Amino acid sequence: MTTIKNIAKAAHCSAATVSKALNGRPDVAEATRQRILAIAREHDFHPNALGKALKKKITESVGVIFCREQLPLSLNPFYSRVLEGIEAELAVSNHSLVLHLLPEGHTTAIPKMIRERQVDGLILIGVLQQAFIDQLASLEIATVLVDPKITSNTFSQVLIDNEHGAFQAVQFLLDHGHTRIGFISGDLDRLSFRQRLDGYCKALEFARLPLCEELVRCGGLEKGYDHLSALLDLPEPPSAIFAANDINAIYGYKAVTDHGLSVPDDISIIGFDDIELGKMISPPLSTIRVYKEQMGSIAVRTLFKVLNHEIVQPVTTLVPTRLIERESVAARVSA
Repeated sequence: MTTIKNIAKAAHCSAATVSKALNGRPDVAEATRQRILAIAREHDFHPNALGKALKKKITESVGVIFCREQLPLSLNPFYSRVLEGIEAELAVSNHSLVLHLLPEGHTTAIPKMIRERQVDGLILIGVLQQAFIDQLASLEIATVLVDPKITSNTFSQVLIDNEHGAFQAVQFLLDHGHTRIGFISGDLDRLSFRQRLDGYCKALEFARLPLCEELVRCGGLEKGYDHLSALLDLPEPPSAIFAANDINAIYGYKAVTDHGLSVPDDISIIGFDDIELGKMISPPLSTIRVYKEQMGSIAVRTLFKVLNHEIVQPVTTLVPTRLIERESVAARVSA
């Protein structure tokens, strides 16, 4: 195996000069640099990344830990787009991505890439246990959370403006004459769904409408069919539904059809996330757009600021949302 010492011997210079030339240092004569680079190409020599890391104490790699929940990463329409944003931003910065998937119900075991310091910092995506986050804090590794299950006073985090987005969705339904509005979502132990429920409640309060607990159904990322079926079976069903994620809204379409009804003629539905599938169902789903790729990009830039000591105390970045009007919401016709 060719080493820096071998190249130095062939180029009639010191190993230090070879290292400077290979790393683009300016204090090497151009003729010497070209001679060294030619010998390195001839022997297909590539600098040892681990050796560089040991000397510089950096790896030029970022670890991304994703909690898979029920869906594999390839089928998760939300977090797969966040990951795309992370990958794109790291590519611009010439950093590598090391991905680690945590299964649902994961333990607090620390992945090898962290134990052996194979990465400079971490980005944690999605639902993660508090005990796991506490362990990371004790290791003092630069970390940024993206859409976490719980708020953190330890690490910087990138969050969706969930409450305002939910307020937008409910206000849109109110503007179309709906006053009896159902709410369906995943488990409320997850921060994003709690915040979306808060936005739903505040929109009703702003409109001086009472909160009817029978119209609120929560639990499970893919329980939209069951939730909406239960609401349609009420003696006085809602005329509109705010689904706190698009997946639940899309599953709810089937419940409407199975009850002999249609969207939006009999019931209006608005979602949250703006996943691609929402554009393709019939009728296309009105929703709240979340800028998923931008969340990933912001997370990387925030992590680099932490690594460069530009951020000393944890910061929270709220990513704004946007109302997307399609064809699943209609004006309520008074009886």
